[in-house]
Amino acid sequence: MSKPQLHHLFLKAEKARKSANFAECKRLCEAILRINKDEMGAVETLALCALETKHFAQAYDAARKLTEAEPLNVNGAMIASVALMNTSQDELAVHLLEDQISRTPDVPALFFNLHSAYAALGLNQKALEVAMKAIQLVPTNADAYNNLGASLHACARQSDAVIAFQTAVDLNPKHYTARLNLANAISGDDEKIVSEIEYVVREAKGVLSERALVGALHNTAFPYLRLGNLEKGWERLEYGFSPLIDSNRGRRPQRTFKEPRWTGEPLHGKTLLVWREQGLGDEIMFASMLDELRALDGKVIVECEPRLVSVFQRSFPEFEVRAEIYRAIFPFDSPNKDFNVQIPLGSLAALYRRKIEDFERSKPYWLPEPVKQADYAQRLQEACGSKLRVGLCWRSAVVSPTRSTSYTMLSDWADLLRRDDVCVVNLQYGPCEEELQQVEAELGCKVIRWPDTDLQRDLEAVAAIIANLDVVCSVGTAVAQISGAVGTKTLLCADSYNWTSFGTQGYPFQPSMQLVVGDEKSSMKSAVDKSIRNI
Repeated sequence: MSKPQLHHLFLKAEKARKSANFAECKRLCEAILRINKDEMGAVETLALCALETKHFAQAYDAARKLTEAEPLNVNGAMIASVALMNTSQDELAVHLLEDQISRTPDVPALFFNLHSAYAALGLNQKALEVAMKAIQLVPTNADAYNNLGASLHACARQSDAVIAFQTAVDLNPKHYTARLNLANAISGDDEKIVSEIEYVVREAKGVLSERALVGALHNTAFPYLRLGNLEKGWERLEYGFSPLIDSNRGRRPQRTFKEPRWTGEPLHGKTLLVWREQGLGDEIMFASMLDELRALDGKVIVECEPRLVSVFQRSFPEFEVRAEIYRAIFPFDSPNKDFNVQIPLGSLAALYRRKIEDFERSKPYWLPEPVKQADYAQRLQEACGSKLRVGLCWRSAVVSPTRSTSYTMLSDWADLLRRDDVCVVNLQYGPCEEELQQVEAELGCKVIRWPDTDLQRDLEAVAAIIANLDVVCSVGTAVAQISGAVGTKTLLCADSYNWTSFGTQGYPFQPSMQLVVGDEKSSMKSAVDKSIRNI
């Protein structure tokens, strides 16, 4: 076959690919390569075709062949790195891209992909460095500034991230991804956040992927809730269960059911399954709505975190309570077939908490185990006598750059620990003994704790201790939620008013909880000082 004929075949293959006729594209490319195995244009088109049809191994193999034949052709590294990242081989993608950059150091697209690979690995500082290099190459490129903003946000440099995203939008007002990122990075102006996201949802249909648009709709839930627009907020929160939402961004677990979603209709003797979602703290908070189900005309089954089974069964004896169980892989379905309708625990809010006045029905529900409660009553009497008993939880067990601003250090509570009229009781779960010993040595104080009490696994013990305290001081952890559910006075320290305030300055889900927000923006120490004064 002559070169003009081969070129004609190649043009047909390219046309087939661009019109999404991938089978024809593949057939034509393979025909070309049977005639001339070194025709790299066909190899590249075949690699792109495989990538677009999600045949990532084939895309990678073809792309590597392209790079071996044409080391300065960056398309081989670009295609291969995308294939690797789509199969969670991000570290290999980093090595491949860095190798290509050593040969072709002035190609911005290589740095864009390298940024994505580092970000996927959680190497946020490295991703930030790569984003800066890309901007040096293309200082007026909106994509480069969008990547920079993403890395700054991941490194907890929120104000800098806002500037970067805004720059991307200024450079390209129709860069809808940058607009969404800007909205997510803004803090303190929920009306602007909602306005920006709603604009993108209206304007970007057909431009952004359905996945991006569903994610945007879900992201409006929290500003709507912070503004007190509960109906809109709960409606948008339901997008968190869409299969298009990344599991680390939406509501979890994303279980699937053949049984229909319950929408509040009478049961008429049928069985309703209420299943847990989110983390432990959210589950305990949402469980305050289970009281609304006591009067239903049917059976209620509650599936919860295993540590909560005994608690919920005691507190809600009308229900059948069991540990959650579902298939750990897709389709994440339930082996139990003993229910007719189902609803995730948090979705009860759209039925029973549609306006702020509905929270007036919220009340403590957690009944501590009587024997444990009596045991810790005696222990605390021996340890504290007549002093004020204050439980303290100063951080989560999981701390990351983006979460650390919401937590405190034990040393931040020095003024409380030094008080002679207070007996401080440790409620911090997870490894913390070294912190406690260090602060005790520095301040000459004593924090009450017992070596036989596992505050992480034994939630019955945690609740029994809390039931015998005068007040609990905590940051946003499950400990605060347990305290609120038990009904003990709880001072919840926060750096801002979150969505769970619903536009108020309180904590409507838990009536015994007082939200203490620092005077200075993002100042947890200020919130700590206010809490200590309120004890």
